[in-house]
Amino acid sequence: HALGNAPLPAELDVRLELICLAAKVRGAPSGEGGGADAAVRVFEQCERALRDSLCAGNCLAVLLRLKPYAAEVPGLVDAAHAVVVAHIASVLKQSEWLEFAKLYSESAVGILQDIALKQADLLAGRAPGPAPGADQSIGSADGSGSNSTRKRPRAA
Repeated sequence: HALGNAPLPAELDVRLELICLAAKVRGAPSGEGGGADAAVRVFEQCERALRDSLCAGNCLAVLLRLKPYAAEVPGLVDAAHAVVVAHIASVLKQSEWLEFAKLYSESAVGILQDIALKQADLLAGRAPGPAPGADQSIGSADGSGSNSTRKRPRAA
């Protein structure tokens, strides 16, 4: 995989495990054989493949697996968050939503608050504020998981 000669496995779970392993190894000092360099290439391939395959049906699985690695894969976590927001009606019906809300309640509430604020802006005739997660990641580096700290002005 690292040399680009073999395709990545098609299974989502395998790709998620590969990116988690590669995230751990890519920060290690490069020794003989360039293991860390190979890990960087595997990581980049996995990240690209996962981002390209994100959809309403797998975004929660991606978040559930990668949330502990949010500092290492912030772009992928943000992309999965954006898919959740874009497809919230179908995502809320998935059994994984309850697991996500239980494990990461602050993030789940933040997602719903972002959607409610966006909807309120639309109903008030204002252009919506920044995209949810645009100013903060769902997987904050401090581990709090909060992504809903921005304030919006209220309509007069």
